[in-house]
Amino acid sequence: MFMNHAGTKLRTVVLGLCAAGLFGGHVEAMTLVENGTPAATIVVRQAALESEPGYAVYAPDSKVRWAAEDLQQYIEKMSGAKLPIVGDGATVEGPRILVGASKLTAAFREKIPSGLTLARREEGFVILSRGDTLLIAGNDEGPYCGTIYGVADFLNRLGVRWFMPGEFGEVVPSRATVSFADAQILERPDFAVRWSNYQYHPDLRGDLNAWRLRNKINVSPAELMEIAGDGHIGRFLPAGDGIPSAKFAEIHPEYFAKTLDGKVNPGMVNLSHPDTPRLVAERIKDFIRKQKERTGRVPHSVGIALYDGPTVDYTPETMARNLGFTENIGRQGDPRYASVSEEWFRFMNKVAEEVEKEFPDVFLATNGYHNRDMPPEGVTLHPNLSVMFAPIWSDQIHAYDDPKSWQTVMQGNMLRRWTELNDRVYVYNYVFTMLVNTLTPVPVTRKLARDYPLMKAWGVYGMVDEGDFSFMKHGMQTFYVRMNLQWNSGTDVDALLADFFSKWYGPAARPEQAFWDALEECIESTPLLGHEDRILPYVYTPELIDKLEASMKEAEALAADEPYRTRVRVDRLILDHLKGYMALNVAEFSGDYREAIQQADSMFVLREELNRISPWLPATPADDWYWNLTHRRAFYEKMLARLEGDEGRLIVQSPRHVKFRLDPANMGRLSRWHAPEFDRSDWRTIDTTQPY
Repeated sequence: MFMNHAGTKLRTVVLGLCAAGLFGGHVEAMTLVENGTPAATIVVRQAALESEPGYAVYAPDSKVRWAAEDLQQYIEKMSGAKLPIVGDGATVEGPRILVGASKLTAAFREKIPSGLTLARREEGFVILSRGDTLLIAGNDEGPYCGTIYGVADFLNRLGVRWFMPGEFGEVVPSRATVSFADAQILERPDFAVRWSNYQYHPDLRGDLNAWRLRNKINVSPAELMEIAGDGHIGRFLPAGDGIPSAKFAEIHPEYFAKTLDGKVNPGMVNLSHPDTPRLVAERIKDFIRKQKERTGRVPHSVGIALYDGPTVDYTPETMARNLGFTENIGRQGDPRYASVSEEWFRFMNKVAEEVEKEFPDVFLATNGYHNRDMPPEGVTLHPNLSVMFAPIWSDQIHAYDDPKSWQTVMQGNMLRRWTELNDRVYVYNYVFTMLVNTLTPVPVTRKLARDYPLMKAWGVYGMVDEGDFSFMKHGMQTFYVRMNLQWNSGTDVDALLADFFSKWYGPAARPEQAFWDALEECIESTPLLGHEDRILPYVYTPELIDKLEASMKEAEALAADEPYRTRVRVDRLILDHLKGYMALNVAEFSGDYREAIQQADSMFVLREELNRISPWLPATPADDWYWNLTHRRAFYEKMLARLEGDEGRLIVQSPRHVKFRLDPANMGRLSRWHAPEFDRSDWRTIDTTQPY
């Protein structure tokens, strides 16, 4: 095993280096730049040199050109020396850096990851350095970007970091001489699918994709496994020639689901009719044929999933197959919340059997989401199915093995069972950390450090992360840790974080790490569960705020010079924003809406300053989907108008502290506990704005 700069364990294979004299005599290190002067030449195959740089699917030459130019760019940023890029037919004197496969790497063709099979497990790269030759090459077929990842890994070993998109988020060491020691490295990812579906401004797409690539994240996921999007079933509902499915449902209502009141549901297929699997399969096969005609290739996978929310076929024959389970967050006994995993996956098995007859190498990607996220009982899944597990109802701040969270433990048990049923299970993560949290910091590196090795052990195929780029909310290090673990689940997270804090905060590293550790300790240790900020005012304690303030003052005193002063300033603004959030919450629950409005306005000002530092701060878009700070401020304005404005006047405010007693036997009403004269002297007093 080899170790990288941060002590991270690598799945590294030692490769033979004697073939065809490709590498010269042994020396300890190859010099790329000497005293600010180029000492090496970057060599790519001629076709790559003549291509446009990019990372499009099935454009390997463009990927190699992109990788070579990225290497050139960052070596120049590091040393001031711009290494030349030439084709593999040119005569090169002195050290050479072979980027991507070329005729100069033919002797090592078998060592460079290659191929594109249904398994999608061929991704990877090699870094081989000996004598005056350095080879950086990877699998660039189909969706793979192996050479780009190899160059990024190489630059990482030289000390370059990309902690967030754009120039503000990168760290490039300054050195006049750049050397690289002998190396024999082969790396492959632990998870095939590593994709992030984050919210961002379209103008920032270039920075985002470059940041993904430099951290070994997919940018073309569809060729790995098409995302089973909500409502994709609508593309394949039974239909006739030239007759849309809605009209077809009037002609053949038996092919379509029934609603709870017995009406035909034209947007949902009948899961128990013997003909519907074939009819849906015909639509899928026609879709595949058209894709092949348009692109020249049969698609690797096709997504087919039910609509968002609970979807049930109430046809009596279908309901007879239902096992009577209730979905995880549904009401017991209410048919609207029936778990339909058994009938849905039995239906999908039959559809897969039909599609396989003509297209045996196409996977049908469906999802285990909402009322079908519970693994089916008594159903063996067809091998040509893939399952996207999407338990987005769950607690988002505790690990799968954390006994404090029954929700995540249950989620982990479900995921493990899914992987026993199917070997292409990928997880759809809500990585907002909190779906709603008004951009307060919720770092979860400890959760990630526990979850990813478990997912690897269970055989998870990958993950699709939906979220936002709120570095205020996650902390920069949460993104960084997540990406490293997606490539290598065995990453030493403590070493990775030490490297992050040292490189990002410089002399202020120690108090800054204490700042974020205090937050993380509070979040990890809380027994409160949830994925919205109703719990956060009780997670963030006054004691926590005092610790954060002490660490911040120490960091500010140490970070006298740039860029560390600005980086610490970002965290000061995050802390002041958190204080504003806490004050806003107190004002809201005290009925002081005028103060709540003032706190909201102060938080908006802090966000504007953050955004001037980087367009990726505070977030893009800059707030939550719903019940965000804008919504809250409007609510406070409305309440203020009702209490002391044109719409009303406050007569009396209900007491914040009240007498309280549990009534497990429901005796209170009959014993008239509500009567004014009832003696409550032995009841306890509670604060109605606090959990109790």
